Formats: sequence, C-alpha cells, structure tokens
Amino acid sequence: MRKRVIVFEPSGVRILIDETSSVLDAVRETGLYLTSDCGGRGTCGKCRIALYPAPAPTEQDLHHLTQQEINDNIRLACERSIESETRAVLLHARARTKILISSDPEVHGLVIDDGLAGQFGVAVDIGTTTIVAYLLSLEDGLQIGSSSDLNPQIAFGEDVISRITFANEEENGHHLLQERVVQKVQELVIELCEAGNVKLEEVSRMSVVGNTTMHHLFLGLATSSLGVAPYEPVMKAGHVTDAAKIGFENLSAEVYSAPNIAGFVGGDITAFMISQRPDLKDEVILGIDIGTNGEIILSNQGEIFCCSTAAGSAFEGATISQGMRAQDGAIEHVSIRNHDESTDITIIGHGAPLGLCGSAIVDVVAELRRVGLLDEVGRMSESRRTIREDSQGLGYIVVDFGEYGTERRIVFTQKDVRQIQLAKGAIRAGAQVLLITAGLQTTDIDRILLAGAFGNYINPRSALTIGLLPSVDIGQIFQVGNTAGAGAKMLLLSSQQRDLAEEIARSANYIELASNPEFADLFVDLTRLGELPQT
Repeated sequence: MRKRVIVFEPSGVRILIDETSSVLDAVRETGLYLTSDCGGRGTCGKCRIALYPAPAPTEQDLHHLTQQEINDNIRLACERSIESETRAVLLHARARTKILISSDPEVHGLVIDDGLAGQFGVAVDIGTTTIVAYLLSLEDGLQIGSSSDLNPQIAFGEDVISRITFANEEENGHHLLQERVVQKVQELVIELCEAGNVKLEEVSRMSVVGNTTMHHLFLGLATSSLGVAPYEPVMKAGHVTDAAKIGFENLSAEVYSAPNIAGFVGGDITAFMISQRPDLKDEVILGIDIGTNGEIILSNQGEIFCCSTAAGSAFEGATISQGMRAQDGAIEHVSIRNHDESTDITIIGHGAPLGLCGSAIVDVVAELRRVGLLDEVGRMSESRRTIREDSQGLGYIVVDFGEYGTERRIVFTQKDVRQIQLAKGAIRAGAQVLLITAGLQTTDIDRILLAGAFGNYINPRSALTIGLLPSVDIGQIFQVGNTAGAGAKMLLLSSQQRDLAEEIARSANYIELASNPEFADLFVDLTRLGELPQT
C-alpha cells in the first residue's frame, strides 16, 4: 500500500500514512487535536481543516461547509483520503481549556493508612472530556499540586458511545484508546512530580475514578458489553493492579480503580457519594452530574437510588451549531436586555468570542424564554436579532458582526433549541423516575447538588427557567465542584474509604431507564421549556 506525506501546520509535524487513510486518521496518529464530535462518521461537520492542495469537495463537504469555506480550501478531515503530498493547516491552535479542578470538601478527618511515610500518591479523575490529577503526600494527606488536560481520546469521538464503537469496530482501536489515556495520565504524573520536587519512584499509589467506559478503557477491559443491552460492565468491584500492567513506564505504583455501579453509572459517581455522603443525611438529596451522560443519584433518608440518562453532548457544545468547549474564546454567560438589542456576554480568556460553551447555551435558552422569543414547546419567534438559517430554521444572533471585536456572527438556531430540549428532557425525566421510584415528589426535595464542570459553571437560575432542574427554591441548589476528584483523593489515602466505596456501590438501587415504563412518557413531557405543573 502506497504511503503519502502530510505536513501539519503550524506545528510542522510530518507523517507518512497509507493513501487510503483519512486526514482525520493522520491527525489522530500524530496526537494533534481536531474536533470530531461524531468520531469520524461525517455527520457533525466539525472536523474542518484547510488542505493544500485542496481536493474537490465531497457531498458532505458541500452539506456542512459554506461556499466561502470551500473557496478557502477548507474540507472535512474525516471525508478526505490523502492522495498526494498534502499540507494541512489546523484552523485554531488548541486553546487553553477551562477545567474544573476544585474538589471540595478537601481531605480532612480521614483514617489515613499507616506505613506510608515518605511516599506519595496521585488521585486521577478521568472524565470523558478532561483528566484531572492530584499529587498528595500519603503520610498526611497534604495536597502538593494538581494538573489537568483534555482527554486525548476525544480525537476518536466526543461521547462514550463513539469510543465504544471505535474500540470495537476499528482494528487495534481498543489498544489505541487505552494507550492514549495512559500516556496522558503518565504525562500529568511526571509534570506533578517535577513541579512538586518528588521523585517518580516515590509515587507508590494511584487511585482512578471515571465513568464505566473510561474505567474499562483505562484498564484495557473489553467494552463490547457496554454498547448493547443490558449494558453490563466486565468489572464492577474496586480493583488493584500494577501500573506497569496497564502500560505505565518507570512507575512502580499500585493502581486502585473505584467500583462501578452499572454500565453507565461508574466509579466517578461512587466517588461523588464518598465525598458528599448523602447516605448519612436525614434529608432528600438529589445529586446530578451532567456530562455526555447525565448521572443522577437520589438519597431518600439515606437510601440511594441512581440512574444514567443519555443527555448527549449538547451541554458540552458538541451538537450545537456554534458550540465549543469551555476554553479561550468561548462565551460563558449570556444576558438579553431586550430581544431587539445586542446581548451582554462574558468570554473566557481574552480576545473575540468564537462560540458558545455549555453554561452560555443554557443561558441563551433561558433568556430567550424569559424575553418571549421562545414558547414552552421551544418554537422561536422572529425579532430584529433573528435570521433564517436554511435547514437550521430561525436563528437568534447572540453576537453580530463587529460586536465584541468579532468578525463572525454567532447564532443560536431553532435546531440548537431542539438539541437542548432533548438533553434537558432526558435529565429531568431521569430525576423524575428516581423520585417516583422512591415514592417522592419534587416538593420533598431538600437539596440539589450539582457536580462536575457543567454543574459548577452553570447559572442555577437559568437551569430552573428551562426546567433542567426540578422546581425548587434557588437556595436549595448547591454547586459542589469536582466531587469525583475529591472522592479519588479519599480513596487514594484510605483503605477504610475503599471498603466504604464497595459497600455504597453494592447497596445503591440502580434503575435502568431503558426498561422503565414511565421514562418515555416523562421524557416527551419534560422536553417542554419550564417545569410541569404539580399534580
């Protein structure tokens, strides 16, 4: 098979690759980053790259790209094989992503394991999008440092289903996904040790939490059973192995992975419960971690119910026409003073806005609803700030040409509204199923805990406005930070906490929504923008 040369700019990286491979394959092989929400199936239209020479556009190019983009040599990387020596220009240098590191409550009052004087450990939270690592002294639990980065597996798909598909259908796909995540964790460990003046050989423990798919890919376990009903994990119990056995180099540490509860409720939710201990509270507590999957727990006077619902990646911007991650250039919050006037926005970092991240997306829907440009079924009305966007329907202009120093127009479309309705309907229906199962109503909720990056940065009032959360008083909503990271630190330091994690994971009542007779009807009803009347 003939090889072709492709050179990536601005990095100057050159690679020889089979002529039948796609440009996206080449990006993945070099370890560079290019958005590919659909995992390379040609459906999301986001893997835009400039190619020189530029081949004739494909049908998918013509569908997803503007004529100006076609004229500017931009093509979809997943649609293009490398027919001759090619120069590929990544359109946006990888920006600094806003990653949630704070993990309250901090580690205090634990029974720390004995015999670990002079040793260090690393607690790792492997998310679908980001990875956060913490370096701690195993002697006293003191945190020495933290580090984070994007999960490099995102080059193979934004969500867990895309990665399960890649692992099971691509030759060597499973090994590649494991290799990439282990390599990134090792880089973070080395970075932490260098910054903290700790020798790598002094790191004797590692704890890892993540959703069930991330857990399986990290350990090299088969993921095929997670992609089909009844979505059973290969391993549920907590597990200890040697770092070298899963691909770490020059690291002699035991690696503990937290117990999973079910196929889509993983060790990150076990860590959430370890750090927050809702089971000890004489209250009704609803906990929600919103990502590509919405993982939900309900504690009714200490009895735990949990479920997972496929919210998709709309809240992370992946299925939104001008959505993006929370990184430099992302609009973070939006306020609409008047539906005919320019909006007030806040932007992450410096410079002109590039797109909308999750918190801004929820703000836009809530604000459009508040000023009367969206009705409760999600239908957008015309105003001086709306335009018609071809197949996207009406679009609200969040930022127009020249506003906030931008040369592009940022529009939130009718199709985007529908994506948010589907995602928020799934979350709310999952929460409602748990309440019904426990024999409770919304009025019985004492507290709602919002975990994870999205939960930390979202405006709770906007979430209430669109009906993403049950209708409670805003003072009952608490943003609790990176609870998975907090739990990972506790599991790193204490065997007692590991035993507790096993007990909590075993005793939790898991509710499978796919087979729940009430979920589908609730989902349809709860796509409406607002809370349903109490019955």
